[in-house]
Amino acid sequence: MEKNPNVTVEIDFNSEWNTKLLTLIAGGTPPDAAYTNWVAQSNLASKGSFMALDDYVAEAGLKTDDFVKSMWDASVWEGKLYAMPGGADYITMWWNKSVLADVGLDVDSPPATADELVEQSKEILKFDANGDIERIGWIPSGGQFLQWAYIFGGEFYDAENKKVTANDPKIIEALQWVVDYISLVDVDKLNAFNARPGLWEPGNPFSTKQSTYAFDGFWFYEALDLYSPDIDYGIDVWPTLNGTMEERANYLIQGWMYGIPDGAAHPDEAWEVMKYAFVDEAALMGYSTLNGPCYKPSFDDFNAGVIETIGDDNRMAPYFDAFTETGEAGEKHWPNMPANSFLYDEVIRIYDFVVRGEMTPQEGLDEATVNAQEELDELLAA
Repeated sequence: MEKNPNVTVEIDFNSEWNTKLLTLIAGGTPPDAAYTNWVAQSNLASKGSFMALDDYVAEAGLKTDDFVKSMWDASVWEGKLYAMPGGADYITMWWNKSVLADVGLDVDSPPATADELVEQSKEILKFDANGDIERIGWIPSGGQFLQWAYIFGGEFYDAENKKVTANDPKIIEALQWVVDYISLVDVDKLNAFNARPGLWEPGNPFSTKQSTYAFDGFWFYEALDLYSPDIDYGIDVWPTLNGTMEERANYLIQGWMYGIPDGAAHPDEAWEVMKYAFVDEAALMGYSTLNGPCYKPSFDDFNAGVIETIGDDNRMAPYFDAFTETGEAGEKHWPNMPANSFLYDEVIRIYDFVVRGEMTPQEGLDEATVNAQEELDELLAA
């Protein structure tokens, strides 16, 4: 506002933002700009909730290639841009060098492939006298599974034919791979282990050298500085099937966007705010709010700003390029379709059933596919 006295910004964030936004739009009193995200955007755009931004983008001289591909593509609906990519989650693999040293593994050779991740985790895995997990390598989760599904070469949606493909053979293969790993540790024992404090809490297993690999964004350094000051760690890009540069295009990039709701009273001013935050000052937005910017020309300034903020001696500093490398490489995004939120919920629900052994990967993903397709067909017919 200091630099743009013609604009007044008032910010409100509600945990039920999606419902509140639709209510305000329906009532004719929408905000001038609104948050949206990777798992809700195309559903909202398909309802006419946002204005197309293509004219603003063209007038500003911005191009598709200026932005992280996956985040730009996730903001498009039927050929038009309905949201400005804001912040992205560049998720990388953090590894606990202290654990690798304790088990005699090379502390500077983290797993580059999925199989290496499992093999190292087998060497690290240790049970106590009661048969409970005392130390573990990799801890799987439903959220991680989405990333692995893409890394294995899967696709959740056939946009050309408007068909849900959650039972893509590559996705089934990825889920079976996860199940095979969990069988080594026993799902009940894994759930009991996960009852410990989370990674953002004191006494977490990464701090106590009871877990080895964490998959998170650069903001994780804050918790490590607070609760794990003595742990020696490293950071690398997410392992792929063969550890090649080309395979990094399969990284799933998730994040949030901003759009101008239909009926906004001050759309031009809203665009000014969005362009200022996510283009002109994208680097500052990123390192001052712990978000990954989506405007690629800002990456160098973003990197420099983070390092200046945390200091050259911070343990994260030597590895920070892994985050922007992930953002530049990843090209996958959650499907653009009206039922994308429903599909996400279905896949996460089925994941839990499958890893508990109540369904096979084929059975579970078949069910998710059928349910999401029914939902999609209803929405497309509405």
